[in-house]
Amino acid sequence: MTTALADPSEDQILALPTYHWDAAAPGDEAPQFSYTVTREAIATYCKAVRNGNPLYLDEAAAKAGPFGRIVAPPTFAIMAAPLRRNEVMHAKGYAAPEEKGEYQTPYVKAEIRWSRPVFPGDTVISRVYLEDKLERRGKRFAQWKVEGRNPAGDPLFDYTYVTIWPDGPGVGTKPETAVVPDPLPEIAAADALPLVTKLESQEAIDCYGSTTKVRPRVGTNLHQDPEFAQRTLFGGTANAGVATLAYCSEMLELAYGPQALLRPGARVEFKAIRPVRAGDEITTRGKVVARDARTHGVELWVHGQDGRLRGVGTGTVVVQA
Repeated sequence: MTTALADPSEDQILALPTYHWDAAAPGDEAPQFSYTVTREAIATYCKAVRNGNPLYLDEAAAKAGPFGRIVAPPTFAIMAAPLRRNEVMHAKGYAAPEEKGEYQTPYVKAEIRWSRPVFPGDTVISRVYLEDKLERRGKRFAQWKVEGRNPAGDPLFDYTYVTIWPDGPGVGTKPETAVVPDPLPEIAAADALPLVTKLESQEAIDCYGSTTKVRPRVGTNLHQDPEFAQRTLFGGTANAGVATLAYCSEMLELAYGPQALLRPGARVEFKAIRPVRAGDEITTRGKVVARDARTHGVELWVHGQDGRLRGVGTGTVVVQA
């Protein structure tokens, strides 16, 4: 029998049993969380994902832009309504395996869907819960859902976030094989989206992990702790999957403007295939694969400097409100 805890101390968390596959049940939920957006928080997020779009940072440029004022980047949703899966576990009387330094349940994919823009001064009320448990090809996955609304209950955005659920430390780790580049996608010039290239570093990974954290966390993670990361599925530190999701979103922001994502019906998904590590120079490529009067459908590919695919994505941008 476990006891649910609200805002437990670090000692209380470490004394809890580990939230395991059989304990997890769809519908497990954390208490709601309220977050008020500021210009400073938006600037912090932009620094973390290295997105210098003046619509997010410069009052004069933003005033002349599509919103008439500073707006939060589309993937700022992840910071304003964080994935508080550890708090879901606390509410059920368990601790996350990461909190106890046992093993990591890493990012597999995430998809964000938007209803309207978020501006400085907005308050985001978020709900997070375990939406589903999935078993595919002998592997287990947890699908989390986060919903962001304003205090009146109007939807702002929502996202799903899927993690792999290993049975313990290092399970599933594969030895490195010879590097064989993956073929680049064929993209006609008329369908091409602008390239986005990022040089990942441990400093950038640390910056994202530290500056986008708006809720207290205990324990460790594979992004910033090399010793712990060595014992995980990845065998070393890697960036946060949602950071790469932000790079995918940036490509669409450059191509269409952020307003094309901050409308009902817009969405972006990024599925990780290999980890993005410190020292990787990753390039996001994309193309338009479907067009109608209101929306464009896109496909995305993220390659490293070695030519190997790090992940793939899809999206829908709303070109006509």
